[in-house]
Amino acid sequence: MRRFAFVLPFLLLPALAQESKDLWIQDFAKAKEQAKAEKKDLLIDFTGSDWCGWCIKLDKEVFSQSAFTGSAPKDFVLVKLDFPNDESLVTPEIKKQNEQLGKQYAIRGYPTILLTDADGAVYGQTGYEAGGPDKYVAMLAEMKKKGAAFQAAMTRATGKQGMERATALDEALSSIDAEVVRNHHLAAMEEIVKLDADGKGKLKDKYEAKVKEIAEEKELETEAQALQEMIGPFMQNNEGDKALTELDKVIAAPKSKIQHQLALFFKGMVTMDVKSDAAAAIKTLEEAKGLVPNSPVAKRIEQILPELKKQAGNDNGGEKK
Repeated sequence: MRRFAFVLPFLLLPALAQESKDLWIQDFAKAKEQAKAEKKDLLIDFTGSDWCGWCIKLDKEVFSQSAFTGSAPKDFVLVKLDFPNDESLVTPEIKKQNEQLGKQYAIRGYPTILLTDADGAVYGQTGYEAGGPDKYVAMLAEMKKKGAAFQAAMTRATGKQGMERATALDEALSSIDAEVVRNHHLAAMEEIVKLDADGKGKLKDKYEAKVKEIAEEKELETEAQALQEMIGPFMQNNEGDKALTELDKVIAAPKSKIQHQLALFFKGMVTMDVKSDAAAAIKTLEEAKGLVPNSPVAKRIEQILPELKKQAGNDNGGEKK
């Protein structure tokens, strides 16, 4: 009897490991279908499974443990959206899907764990957390409570109009963490501001400044990426003068203050990189800072200028000698 008792765990291990692996779905559309059919939410893991140290640590300490695998699937359909170095780990279709979802959910780091309803509306966000599976599962349970309140309020908003809808949307957003609202619910905030256009419901004032700030941040990210893509090939080919020419074209006819400021910022940095002309770089960066003084770009320029001015002073001192 002892022999069989000893052997049995080893016979079961492969089956248990396979079962744990199969808990995770890669196809997002199928995961949403399953969540709707089973009346569950989604737990979405944006991961770099073969290179991201914190992702690997989270898998080992939490996602592979029975405390997680035995409880989380009761409430969630588990979705793994992988961004591996080894591209053989995902199909071309899944890779394309994951890239699109990474942009859709504005993923900036790994691991990012999102809790959403069956349609993919986010109500919780986390990442690696120390403390093991029990603590992690308890954290997910707390998030799910907030998610239930969020979903109930969103259901109430369905079919409503005017201030009734605005109030229900506000209740939904107020039930979840402010950072989740900021990262994933710009459209709902914009709608609330529009529905309370006269401000009588006292919701316009609550959201209008946030909407403006987030919209500016998104524009900043979009324009920065576009400029980087524009000058990147020139910089890689040691054609800095061509990069400066392209930036000057943008500066001459910018489509917004944000784009104008960014183009000046890039010009200042490229000038320093290509020509080692600290004085010219400082002049360009100070012009950029003056365009939108309180922007993230202006704050970054404030950090850079002291070192450039120090370098310019040293250069001038050298010339005098």
